[in-house]
Amino acid sequence: MSHAVLALAAAVFCACGCVWFLPAMADVRARDDRPLSRRIAAAGCLTGWGTVALLTPLLLAPVSWSVIAAVATTGAATTGALAARSRVHRARELRETEEHWAVWGYGTPVRPAPSPRRAFLVWLLPGLVAATAVATAILWQGQTNRGRTAAAALAAAGVVTAFLVIAIVDAARRQVPDRHQR
Repeated sequence: MSHAVLALAAAVFCACGCVWFLPAMADVRARDDRPLSRRIAAAGCLTGWGTVALLTPLLLAPVSWSVIAAVATTGAATTGALAARSRVHRARELRETEEHWAVWGYGTPVRPAPSPRRAFLVWLLPGLVAATAVATAILWQGQTNRGRTAAAALAAAGVVTAFLVIAIVDAARRQVPDRHQR
């Protein structure tokens, strides 16, 4: 596949992502009117879509695949780190809110139970990304042959299987009603 086709695909994909990055830009611009966790998540969203936008001209330029992969990997890692940091801050904000409600004498607000589908996707999607990275790393080690291709396929299948098992167990755990809750 030529670089121009990949660049066109990245440009179209980035244009379609406006439904995510335009609200994220509004969250970042709102500054202190939004919670810190939401601003960090918005920064992660903008980093991810900015990486896709940066890949478009890189695919058109005479740049090696290793540079393109390095930019994509750096953007994905930064986006993942910001998403993780956002979740940590969100949990802290929820605990702080619950403490305030308890101090005011209203009891703690009841959090809605997370969806089993969401729990499933939270584990499966990173597993697919990790499997792709593992297979790519194995294939980049040297000359491609049947043995290396088979090893990459088996390693990717192992990673996906591990994440799939974790996703199924976590989703099943969330479906079991807790006897202590009323």
